[in-house]
Amino acid sequence: MRKDFVQIRGREFVVNGEPITLRGWALGSWMNFEHFMMGLPGTNSMIQEAFVEVYGDENAAELFDVLYSQFVREEDIDFLKSIGINSIRIPFAYRHFIDDANPYDFLEKGFQTLNRVVKLCGKKGLHVILDLHSTPGSQNTDWHSDNITGQALFWKYRCFQDQIVKLWRELASRYAGNRWIAGYDIINEPGYGLTKKEFNEFYGRVIAAIREVDKDHIIFLEGDDFGRSFELLDEPTDPRTALVVHFYPFVIDEDVLDPEFDEKRRKEIFEEIFYRQIHGIARFNRPVWCGESGYEFIGNRQDFYSKLIRYNISLCEDNNISWNLWSYKDARRMGIVVPKEDSPWMRLRSKIEKSWDHKWEQKVSMEAMQYIGEKYFKPLDEELFYDLEFRMRSIMHRIAVEQILKPVLRSIPWEEMKDYPYSFAFENCEIKDIIVRDIKKFIIDRNNR
Repeated sequence: MRKDFVQIRGREFVVNGEPITLRGWALGSWMNFEHFMMGLPGTNSMIQEAFVEVYGDENAAELFDVLYSQFVREEDIDFLKSIGINSIRIPFAYRHFIDDANPYDFLEKGFQTLNRVVKLCGKKGLHVILDLHSTPGSQNTDWHSDNITGQALFWKYRCFQDQIVKLWRELASRYAGNRWIAGYDIINEPGYGLTKKEFNEFYGRVIAAIREVDKDHIIFLEGDDFGRSFELLDEPTDPRTALVVHFYPFVIDEDVLDPEFDEKRRKEIFEEIFYRQIHGIARFNRPVWCGESGYEFIGNRQDFYSKLIRYNISLCEDNNISWNLWSYKDARRMGIVVPKEDSPWMRLRSKIEKSWDHKWEQKVSMEAMQYIGEKYFKPLDEELFYDLEFRMRSIMHRIAVEQILKPVLRSIPWEEMKDYPYSFAFENCEIKDIIVRDIKKFIIDRNNR
């Protein structure tokens, strides 16, 4: 066991025998585009295919290369380090490493893209958790798994799982000796409706494949039902296994996002949801990492959202749980570093928003699903409605890409569009300074306890 690696001792993470609380931010929407974060309708692959159709293969490839290079640079890692965090979560899409048309040969370019930032983090002394955010067939039903059907087909087809087992073995073989890799977050937010057998068999196969080439790094396991439930998960036999929760209380109760909501009741709701989620993990006696937590900004209430974020991470630290915030940079939705309002990318987002945003999309999708049930069948029960509404949403993704995204792209000449990714360069961005100041102070205060 490498003592200079992040390791496990009971319910603690340790480095060189000393306890460490992992505190960090995720590089969301860098290697896996999310529609609302980029201000563009569709899933990751739909968005990329739209750019290819409008601008051609070579131009689109150039645009994405610039976007990947400008989104995360040394200046970004320096800035994150200055806040006081010690870890970075890197979400990525399988498509960077696997070509669907040639699924058993790896794409070296994807490893190069990832490794550039892994090296930057190591250079600055930041630990990295690698996070597989989308899989072939999609591991859950929502957009962030690049789901184009609204069905979690990853769990239905062994061939998809075989690809991911092989990918994780390859990643582990490349990073086995890297002390700045804290570990591998095997699969982001597995879906619902899984069986105990298929869930645990997949995890078992991945763990075995990783351990063939890497005996030391931590393996992070998320629960099912978008990472909220741990009833299906068997007791891990691997000694270097930690568990992952995601904490988004507003998904359960939207009232907590109202600045005028009673503060005492807001805290009670936070605690009720938080302790309900971690209750199922206690039986494992393993370290817990809150791999995602954060809020979408509405208006310019930085002070309010900073308070909510501090509620979240205080709950984590008071319960010896490490944490990672979602997300570092995006098109002015959840990021603490965002393109300036008058930047080219924000002008693109403004054009799109005249006809689309993700909350409107979800609202219309639910209305359409309800209408179909009531008009042509019988009203849908809650479980069936929940399941089918994801499929309706995937239809809306496709329509929005065809009728909104592509026409807007066609209105922008390539000579203009090719410079849009530079909007995400650090020097072209603004900083949510109140949130940064408060989190920095929070970390200093905790370190001084």
